Amino acid sequence: MARVLVVHPPVSLAPDFIDYPYFADLGAVQLAAVLRDAGHAVTLADAYALPTSGLVPRDDGRLLLGAPAADVIEHCQRALRASGDAAPDLVVCAYTPFHRPPHRDPVLAEVLAGLRELGAPVLLADCYQSGQHYIEADGDVVLAAYPEVIGWLKYEAEKTLLTLLEDGSCASCAGVHRGQAPVLDDLPFPAWDLVDLEAHDAFRGRVTQRLGRGAWSFPIDGRTLPLVTSRGCPFQCVHCSSNPGRQDGEPKTQRRYSAARLSEYIRTLAKDHGATRLAALDELINVKPSHFDTFIEHALEHGLAFDVPNGMRADYLSPRHFARMRGHVTTVSVSAESGAQRVVSEVVNKQLDLGEIDRVAEAAHRAAVPLMIHWIIGMPGESAEEINETLERALDLWDRFHAFPAVQFATPLPGTGLARGRALPVVDDWGPHFQKSPAQPGAAVDGATLERFKATFDERLSASTGPQKLIVNVTYACNNHCPFCAVGTRTMVDGHPTRQREHLAKYRRHGVRMVDFDGGEPTLNPELIPLIRYARKLGYDRVNVTTNGRLPVYEEYAEKLVRSGLTTLLFSVHGPDAKTHAQQTGVAEAFEQTIGGIENCVRLAPEGVDLGMNITITKGNHELLPEVTQLAWDLGLRWLNIQFLTPFGRATKWVAPDTHHAAEIAMGVIDAWRGRMKIEVINLPFCFMPGYEAHMAGDLNKLSRHMIFVNNETVNLADYLGERRAHRPECAPCPHRCFCGGFYDLESSPEPPWLVSADSLVRPVSPDLDVR
Repeated sequence: MARVLVVHPPVSLAPDFIDYPYFADLGAVQLAAVLRDAGHAVTLADAYALPTSGLVPRDDGRLLLGAPAADVIEHCQRALRASGDAAPDLVVCAYTPFHRPPHRDPVLAEVLAGLRELGAPVLLADCYQSGQHYIEADGDVVLAAYPEVIGWLKYEAEKTLLTLLEDGSCASCAGVHRGQAPVLDDLPFPAWDLVDLEAHDAFRGRVTQRLGRGAWSFPIDGRTLPLVTSRGCPFQCVHCSSNPGRQDGEPKTQRRYSAARLSEYIRTLAKDHGATRLAALDELINVKPSHFDTFIEHALEHGLAFDVPNGMRADYLSPRHFARMRGHVTTVSVSAESGAQRVVSEVVNKQLDLGEIDRVAEAAHRAAVPLMIHWIIGMPGESAEEINETLERALDLWDRFHAFPAVQFATPLPGTGLARGRALPVVDDWGPHFQKSPAQPGAAVDGATLERFKATFDERLSASTGPQKLIVNVTYACNNHCPFCAVGTRTMVDGHPTRQREHLAKYRRHGVRMVDFDGGEPTLNPELIPLIRYARKLGYDRVNVTTNGRLPVYEEYAEKLVRSGLTTLLFSVHGPDAKTHAQQTGVAEAFEQTIGGIENCVRLAPEGVDLGMNITITKGNHELLPEVTQLAWDLGLRWLNIQFLTPFGRATKWVAPDTHHAAEIAMGVIDAWRGRMKIEVINLPFCFMPGYEAHMAGDLNKLSRHMIFVNNETVNLADYLGERRAHRPECAPCPHRCFCGGFYDLESSPEPPWLVSADSLVRPVSPDLDVR
C-alpha cells in the first residue's frame, strides 16, 4: 500500500478560454477514488475547494482559477499532518489542457516546487476524463519544462497508475507512461466525499459572479457536479481531439457505463453528495439513444437539473427528447460545424445531413427548449462562399427558431486531424484562438479576412437580438416636395396621437429606450412635442427628431422644440446654396427658412442636445457634398449623415447619381474632416467604400430598428428595405454579406400612390412584439 497525495492545482486562464475549466477537477477526484478503492492511503487536495478558491486577475493579464499556489501547498501540509503522514510516498499532480502543454506554466510550476518540498517524488498525470479538449505534447519536452517531477502519465491515468504502484515502489513512475483505457463499470465513483463540497460550491459561485455572464447557457448553481457517462467518441471529425492516445490506425470507440451502473452513479451524486445539477461532460452523450434515455430518466427521477455542454448529435435527437428535457436543461447544444454540406462531409468528415440541424432547430423551438448550434469557419480548403453559407444558415436558424449560433475559428490542436501533416504556429495557449484569432495553416481564406467574417457575424447577431430603436412616422404631410422622398406617394395625413402613444408604451415595455420621430415633416404635426414629452415620461432616454428645419425658423417654435426633451435633432439639407437646395426640395424659399431654423436651434438648444445634418445624395447635389459639409461646420453642426437613395416613394434611378463616383466623393469628405466631425454613410453596400466600414452604420443598425407607419403597420426596418435589395454574384465571397442586403434596385418609375384610410389610423395596436 502506498501513501498518495493527489492534487488538483489551480490553473492560469486566458480571459477567452475554451471548455469548462471550473469542472477540470473531476479527473483528480476520480483518480483519488480509484487509488483508495485499490487499498492505497489517499489524501486529496483540490484547489477548487479551499476558502481562497476563486477567479482572480493576474498581473500578466491572465486569470487565476482556484486557490493561490501557496494556499494549496499549505492545505496539503495540514492534510498530511491530520492523516498522520509526515510525507507521502508519491504526489500525483493533475495536468490539464489549461496548463498549456508543453510550455512551463508559472502557476503549475509554483505548485510543483512547493509539492517537491514535501519530500516525495512528484508525478504529473493527465487524469483525462474525456469531454474537454486535449493538447498532444512530446513527453521529453514536458519533463524538461518541469524538472520538479519524475514522470508524466499521459491520457487516462487510473489503470496505468495502479499498475505502476503494484510493486509498492514509486521508482517505476519515472519517465513518460501511456495510460490504458479502463472499463468504466470497473471504476469506483469519484471521491467527492474527500472534497469540502461547501467550499466547492462557494468557489463555483465566486466564478459565476466574477465572470459576470448573466444568464449562462450552462449555469453553475446550487450544487453543480460534473460527470462523464461515457469516454471517447466513435466519429472521426477532423477538428476533434477526442480519444487521445489512440494508436495510428486504431478505430475510435466509445465506452459507456452500463444502464445499471449509470443509474447508481446518478443516485450517488444526488443522495450521497447532494447534487442539484449535473454537468455531463461527455464528448457525445447521445450516440446510443438508450444510454441517453437512461441518463435523462434517472436525472429526472432524482429531481436533478442537468446540462450537456458539448454538442450532441442532431440526428440522434427526437421531439420526445426535447419534451422530456424541457424545464430540466438550460440549453441543448448540437454541432453542425459548417453550413456547407461539402465542408461537413469532405473536410470535417462528419457523417451528418445538415437537414438534421434544421429539423432539430424547429423541434427545439416547438418544445420551447433553448438550443445552441456550434459552427466553425476557416477549415482547410473552405472557400469564402462556403463561409457565407455557414454564417447565413446560422443566422437563418437564429432568426426563425432562435437557435443561438456559437461560431468559432478552426483551431488545429496538436494531435487532431487539422494539425496532421502541417507545421503549427508556436502557440502557448490554444484557447483564445477558438474565439479571437484564426490559427489554421493552409486555410483558403486568410486570417484577416476570417476575422472580418467573424466580426461582421457577431455584430449582425447582436443587432438582431430584438428591437433597440423605434422609428415613428408621425405624419406623411410635408411642406417640401423632394423628388426622392420615400413617403412622397402616400396620403398626407397625421398619425393618430392615441395610437402612437400606445406604440410608444408597448415598445418601452419591451425594453426599447431609443425612438426617432420622422415623417413626412414631423414638425407639421401639432402632436410632435407632446409625443416627445410622453416618450421621455415613459423612460425613453434617447429621442431624435428628423426635420427639414423650416418651422423652427420661428424662434418661439424652435425654443419649444429643442427644450421638449429630445436628445438629438437632425436637419435635412440637400444643397449648400438656395438654388441647389430648391432643386432637391421643390420649394424656392426652403433653403433660407431651413438655415434660419438651424441657426435658431443651435443658439437655443440646451446642453446635452446633439444637432446634426442629413443630406440625401442625388444627381443634382453629390458633386457639392464637400460644400454641404463645410456649411454644416459653419452652422455649428458636428455630425453629418450622408444618405444614399432607397427605391421607395418617388426615388428612382433617374434621381440617383453614379454610386461609385458619389462614394469616392464621400470618402474624400471623410478624409478631409476625419477627427473633426462625425460622418456616417447610410444605405450603401460596404463594397463601395472599402476601408471606411466604421463610417457605414446604416445596414447594421437597421436590423435592430422597428418602424411604425402612420397607418399603424409595423415593420423591421432591415426587412422592409431588403424587399428592394438583391445580392449579385460578386456578393458571394464578401465578408459583409451576412448583414448586407446587397444592391438596391432603383426602378424607373415611382411607387404607386399609397392611400391611407381613416379606419387604418385607429387600427388597434397588437400587444405582441415580433423580435424581427
